[in-house]
Amino acid sequence: MTLLRRLFRRLYHRLLGRQSVQDLVNRGLKAGRNLNLQRDVILDYSHTWHIELGDDVTIAPRAIILAHDASTRHSLGYTRLGKVRIGSRVFIGAASVILPGVTIGDDVVVGAGSIVANDVPSGVVVAGNPARVIRTTQEYLENKRAELERSPAFGERYTVRGRVTPAMKDQMNREMEEGIGFVV
Repeated sequence: MTLLRRLFRRLYHRLLGRQSVQDLVNRGLKAGRNLNLQRDVILDYSHTWHIELGDDVTIAPRAIILAHDASTRHSLGYTRLGKVRIGSRVFIGAASVILPGVTIGDDVVVGAGSIVANDVPSGVVVAGNPARVIRTTQEYLENKRAELERSPAFGERYTVRGRVTPAMKDQMNREMEEGIGFVV
């Protein structure tokens, strides 16, 4: 990427109030390979250096990861801090909140809208408020594989980046009339 393009991208993100992954790393975020931060994710900017993310982590839109809790500031004169550690191959669902001091193991799925206040072991799916284990990741994936076999599946051409056409959008909606579909 050219220097001018990098500068433009940085300015664009800053104008929108977003921080790039590189800005977060410069503030102390420890991030593994293949970090996928979706739109409007909030990583505790004032305490970014207390957050560690493993490899192949995806954080869906509007998820929040907090490393501090200022609820004690006025009463005690101190803000509570806690390291947040998220393992590898973790998916954090949209609008989820990860609270200070939480460790999430490897191979975890956090359901959309969950509030994670306690540690999560490896290999599970959690959901709810507060988030609770609802099944193993293996059970979840077996269920989704079976669902994929009986559902329509669409290639990359059926995505915005693949330049999906209006006719293709209509086709997708017709094929998903009875339920869920999958896209690459």
